[in-house]
Amino acid sequence: MFKEKISCCPACGGQAIGFWLKKEKSGVIYDLWKCSTCQTGFMNPQPTKKFLASVYARSGHGLSEPISYPEVLRREEEYPNATVDSERLVSWAINYMGGGRNNQQYAIDIGSGFGFFSRAALQSGFKVKSINPGKWENQVFAEMNGFSPIPAFFEDLDLQGEKFDLVILSQVLEHIEKPYDFLVKIREIIKPGGILAIAVPNVNSIFVKILRDKDNGCLWVPEHLIHFSKLGLKALLSRTGFEIQRHIYLSRIPYFSLSNKLKLTGFKRNAVNFGVKVLQYLPLKICNLTGTGIMHNLWASPKNSQLP
Repeated sequence: MFKEKISCCPACGGQAIGFWLKKEKSGVIYDLWKCSTCQTGFMNPQPTKKFLASVYARSGHGLSEPISYPEVLRREEEYPNATVDSERLVSWAINYMGGGRNNQQYAIDIGSGFGFFSRAALQSGFKVKSINPGKWENQVFAEMNGFSPIPAFFEDLDLQGEKFDLVILSQVLEHIEKPYDFLVKIREIIKPGGILAIAVPNVNSIFVKILRDKDNGCLWVPEHLIHFSKLGLKALLSRTGFEIQRHIYLSRIPYFSLSNKLKLTGFKRNAVNFGVKVLQYLPLKICNLTGTGIMHNLWASPKNSQLP
């Protein structure tokens, strides 16, 4: 079920690593280690690829059963999370592209999930290729976008020399066993002047600091193999031939979290959802400003140097 322990940080490559904490899920104990150089956390040892494949055969969203396209849209209407995030990630990527947008540009959405980010790229005029191993997500994706993702892992694909102007990695990099090798492969398929757009959880978020091993939503095991800091992301991207153009912290709590727990419906549910939306704004804004926001969003371009 587990591989041998790794001896260096998967982000910065340093060897100043040590035990951090334990996480339990479904009766299995997972050890998390941390790098004292870049503050990146990571599972050590990591689960085998065969075990993780059995998890992702269901879904990267942790689904235990299929979900319908109308239900995905209903949830998104109540809490417009993926729509907002995808439009921001794609539109800001266009701003940092050398030469801007034209009608001949191509995007690849790796770990495309339900399809919101591919949809945003399509709506911005890109020709899109999508890759995702989750069969239930892919069913929703096909209804949303009119085509199906390649049902595979990016690491296993031979793209036969294809090049892309935009590479989308939304909540994917934390799932990758060897992020260095993964980004080197991405560096090989991205065009000069292209942009790599990344969204990934922040290991230094306020919720990780407070909850640590008490809530699996903050340090999600076994799917999340790496827990990135800003320093770790900067080091990893630099090592693999990228330069960060912009980095921000982003925080948002689902408005319906409290109403779900209270099992509210109708007017009461809408009122509580609105209250949660308003009350979270200032505290989470402070988190973003102090580096304890929930998510990293960043946009990186390939350096002019040779591939690493």
